[in-house]
Amino acid sequence: MHKGAVLIVAGVMALVPIWGATLSAAEPPAGGTISIEPKTADGDYDSSVASFVNAAREVLAAKGFTILEDSGHAAYVAELTLGRVEVGTGTAKASAGSTGVMPGGASGSVGAGVVIPLPTGKSRLVPLQRVRLELRIRKRGTDGTVWDGAAVTVRAAGTKKGADDVVASDLSQALLRSYPAEPEDVVGVP
Repeated sequence: MHKGAVLIVAGVMALVPIWGATLSAAEPPAGGTISIEPKTADGDYDSSVASFVNAAREVLAAKGFTILEDSGHAAYVAELTLGRVEVGTGTAKASAGSTGVMPGGASGSVGAGVVIPLPTGKSRLVPLQRVRLELRIRKRGTDGTVWDGAAVTVRAAGTKKGADDVVASDLSQALLRSYPAEPEDVVGVP
């Protein structure tokens, strides 16, 4: 090699660490203003998106962020994507009914009746849904992400544990539990 070529290669190798530092993604913010932009994975309307936005808002606020409604004024934008797919059916305990008190007895007499439901031991079929929550945080006005993660769970719809508010809270908390560390893989939630 010529002496000039060796100097050029040495110069390029000396500059690589500097270029690499400017090309890497920014560190995840430790707080500041952020807005949440919700959408669904399939683009269809899903009435439960509001539950997931509220749950993400609570967890992000606990991490030091101030939530703004208008993305044009926030320093960061959180893109929240909700995906929901039915994956089969499962069983859940059948409801035993509700407790109630009603007037009773023969006409002209005094009394009341009490209904106390007893468990029947029966079960019912319920649809199982896989719910995936993705969250990408980017600096407003840029396309590069500073934090990215996803969490997924499979729950029986129409049950206490499968209610939108419960699923939204569980997924948001699991996804952002180790923030600002970025999860290496999709976080599974039982």
